[in-house]
Amino acid sequence: MKKLKVGILGCGKMGRVYARWFSANPHCKVVALYNRSREKAEELAKNFSSAKVFDTWEELIEESDIHIVGICTPSHEHLGQITMALKMGKHILCEKPLANDIHECRRILELCQSAKTKVMVGFQMRFHPAVETVDRLLTKIGKIYHVDFVFGLYRPGPNWRHSILQDGGVLKELASHLIDLMCHWAGEITSVTGINKIIEPEREVEDYSVNLFEFKNGASGFLFSSYLERRSSLIQGNIMGKDGQISFQFSSYDPKDSKVFLLTQKRREILIKIPKEIDEVYPGHLNSFKKEIDYFVDCILNDRQPEISCWEGYRALEVIDASYESTRKVIKVRLPLSRFNQRHIRECFKRFK
Repeated sequence: MKKLKVGILGCGKMGRVYARWFSANPHCKVVALYNRSREKAEELAKNFSSAKVFDTWEELIEESDIHIVGICTPSHEHLGQITMALKMGKHILCEKPLANDIHECRRILELCQSAKTKVMVGFQMRFHPAVETVDRLLTKIGKIYHVDFVFGLYRPGPNWRHSILQDGGVLKELASHLIDLMCHWAGEITSVTGINKIIEPEREVEDYSVNLFEFKNGASGFLFSSYLERRSSLIQGNIMGKDGQISFQFSSYDPKDSKVFLLTQKRREILIKIPKEIDEVYPGHLNSFKKEIDYFVDCILNDRQPEISCWEGYRALEVIDASYESTRKVIKVRLPLSRFNQRHIRECFKRFK
């Protein structure tokens, strides 16, 4: 059987992760790389003898020999890259956020309806051993009435991630993973109340975000995220049910941070086994990237639609845009969100003075 040939757009940290795990899959071969600064792509290509470096992402996607496009570029480039890749009949694994706003996401959803290829959004935290352990424990705590996440890291700025071109900061870039997990466990979010602030004056998008959610099943949710958290970079969460509670944590960089606790009649730690193969860039995510990419490749080989589709990408971005709109108007915003006016994006972030 011929190997699936993979091209990767964006050769930063996530591009390196994609290249590592696509090449580790026995059915794949990394053959093409693109990065805005060619030097970074050339550096990555040294690890992959068959990889050709392209000057533009358009040239890479047009390469007839490529079966899979891995998109690891900034979100404001995703719509054009996905549109062209679908037109060229490529399978797509796209990093979150799927696009810049819900209107771009809706266009992608329309394009995916007629696509014959597989498209998946990179919510790889679903494959984290700690999250998979939580999945297995859910039946033990009864009907869920509360979900919360606290996540912060210290990332002084500014850089390209903090520019208005991205149309969003910490909530959009990092906490979108956590919104996806909340919906995965508690279901559809029906309302959002958000506070999004800029604390460091040189930033153009939020570096501090607090959100309250209501779910269709009656549960409530809380999400805190910040680029100014100096204590640790732990992702910490709780799921509360009528019969018990699950508390958990993990991080991007330390495998030993992965812990899950079941609290019913007594508190019990559920041990997380650290796999032999863990990611070199983000070791705290253990083997979640490997499992994500292996799952995506298996969907292609067996003609199955990925469970983490463009719809999940749209759902997360709808919640984010609703949070921004809530900050701008100082109101609770109900979902579905009918429209979001990108021209008002600067008004969605309140500067702390």
